[in-house]
Amino acid sequence: MTDHLSPLDIAFLAMEGDSHPLHLGAVATFAPSTPVHPARIAAVLCERAQEIPRLRQRARTSMFGGARWVEDPGFAPEDHVFTHHVRGRDRFATLVSHLMAQPLDLARPPWELHVITGLAGGRFAVVAKLHHSLCDGMKAVGLGIQLFDPSRLSIPDAPAQVAKSIIPSLPSLRGIKDTFDIASSVLMNTRPPTLNSPVLTASTRPRRVVMSRLDLADVHRIRRAHGGTVNDVLLALVTGALRHWLSAHGSAGPDSVVRALIPVNQRSRSGDGASGNQISGFLVALPVGETDPAQRLRNIRAQMESAKAAGPDRGAGALPLLADKVPPLVHRLAAPVMGRCAPLLFDTLVTSVPLPSVPLALDGATLCEMYPVAPVAPGHAVGIALSVYRNSVHVCLNTNQSWMSDAQWLDGVLRRELVALQETRELVGLPR
Repeated sequence: MTDHLSPLDIAFLAMEGDSHPLHLGAVATFAPSTPVHPARIAAVLCERAQEIPRLRQRARTSMFGGARWVEDPGFAPEDHVFTHHVRGRDRFATLVSHLMAQPLDLARPPWELHVITGLAGGRFAVVAKLHHSLCDGMKAVGLGIQLFDPSRLSIPDAPAQVAKSIIPSLPSLRGIKDTFDIASSVLMNTRPPTLNSPVLTASTRPRRVVMSRLDLADVHRIRRAHGGTVNDVLLALVTGALRHWLSAHGSAGPDSVVRALIPVNQRSRSGDGASGNQISGFLVALPVGETDPAQRLRNIRAQMESAKAAGPDRGAGALPLLADKVPPLVHRLAAPVMGRCAPLLFDTLVTSVPLPSVPLALDGATLCEMYPVAPVAPGHAVGIALSVYRNSVHVCLNTNQSWMSDAQWLDGVLRRELVALQETRELVGLPR
């Protein structure tokens, strides 16, 4: 089975760097009913990974800049699945951070699974890493589900692979106009990076993965009181957390904003289950300078409603769509430079990963938590990822800033923001 990488997939491949690896991640914790045998868990994962065609493939590049997925003749799942044992929450967090900071070997299938035992209560964790050229968040969920025990969750059959020509078809006049419109919008929204901004940094200090868990019922209460969607509320909570952090650095003036790129899944719109990346995005100005939590939520809700009305194929946030229209050779030549230009357009990535709502298990052990880990673009200080699973919201920061790398700090500010929004009630029917 072979197929060609899209220009956007190639862009992620070309932007890979030792200090800013571009893989997606996840930290899943499990509660077993019997003693854990890490070698058995690893064997189960190897057996299931062996049956997933995409995980047996690596990217082969051509002299013209294109690339395609090919079977790795030396593939052995045991080379991608590792076991570790730690004691204590701090050592677990340190190990997760170390694993996420290590680039994947792109000379072989670009993924890894790490089984970690020794967690409190007899639990264990699986840390997953998949390169962004391999999949977007939605596709990563589909691949990951195939590693779990069979459940009542149905997994659609993989669509027949359709060979893609390496010679692009001539774009239509409408396509040329759409590309021009997106490019114009992107250029109009670029700006010089803010000097001395804590959310922008050229530092390559070790990154830290910080995780926090919230009660979904609390988020729903806020949504019912203030309107909007669960994602609107989560964005408001993240904005409040960033405000606390920036205020401590003297960087949260009344008009301060943090420009966030919000990835938008395009897979369902295309109607297929193709591999690779099918994403666009919204560019949202998170109002970190606003002191009123309810007003921050209203501001975000209005921006998201406006962005949704315009559609994900319009505006500066549609940068991934523009990247997918650029010839592969251009990405090969320009991606290392263009990747460092991310601060000209946005300050951070905030992504929400959709998870199935049914119970999941691995070798009989119940899935308890699922923290997605976002990659961090060069020049950025933090990437933020959110997921909702069952009755919980999982928030994960990937950061190189020591101030943000304290899990107790993240827990504290998120809960303060929850309480502030719960105590504030919008007056229904009055003009905003």
